[in-house]
Amino acid sequence: MSNTSARALMDLLFGGTRQAVLAVLLLQPQASFHLRELARLTDRHAGTLGRELDKLVEAGLLSRVERGNQVHYQANPSCPLFDELASMFRKTHGVVPAVREALEPLAGGIQVAWIFGSTAKGTDTERSDIDLLVLGEVGFADLVRALHPLEASLRREINPVVYSPGEFRRRCQAGEAFARQLLDGPKLMVVGDRDDIGEPAGDSPAATAHG
Repeated sequence: MSNTSARALMDLLFGGTRQAVLAVLLLQPQASFHLRELARLTDRHAGTLGRELDKLVEAGLLSRVERGNQVHYQANPSCPLFDELASMFRKTHGVVPAVREALEPLAGGIQVAWIFGSTAKGTDTERSDIDLLVLGEVGFADLVRALHPLEASLRREINPVVYSPGEFRRRCQAGEAFARQLLDGPKLMVVGDRDDIGEPAGDSPAATAHG
C-alpha cells in the first residue's frame, strides 16, 4: 500500500484532531506534553483538543499526569492496542513519510535516499539525531534548507550525507568502510526502493543491501 493510500485510510478511521494528537503522542511514547503544547504542535484549539484528550484517557490509550500546576498527557504503552496503533502511525505519520514529504521539492535531483543509523535500527529515542543518506545531484545547502522546517517540527536534528551516484559507487567499489556500512546496514527507504540501490552501488539490482 502506498503512503498516500495509507493516509487516506487513516483519514477514514480517525478524525483530524484525534489523528493529529495521536501522531504526536504515539510516536514519542517516552515524552509527555501539556495541553497548550499539544495545541501548538497540532495546530488545534485547546478546548477541542482537551475534550479529545479526555476521551483518549478514558479509553486507556493515554495517561494523564499532574506535574505541579500542569496536566501532562502521555501515550500509555500498557494499552492492549498500543503496539498496533503505534505501528500504524509510524507508517503514515512517522519519520519516513515526514522526510519524504520534506524532500519532494528536490525529488528531481534525488535518485535514492534512505535513513540509516539508530533510527533505522529502531534504537533511537525522541532526542536522537536522524541520519539520512541522499544519492543524487542535489546541493547540500538546498537539502539542509528543505529539511530545516521538519527538524523544528520533530525537535530532532537531521544529519544528511550526500553523494552523487558515481561517487558512492566508487567509494563502495574501493571498499571504503563508511560507504559499505551505509550500503550493508539497516535502512528505511525514503526515496526509491531497495532495487534502486544496486545501480549507484555498482552492483546488479539483485545484489541489493541487507536490512
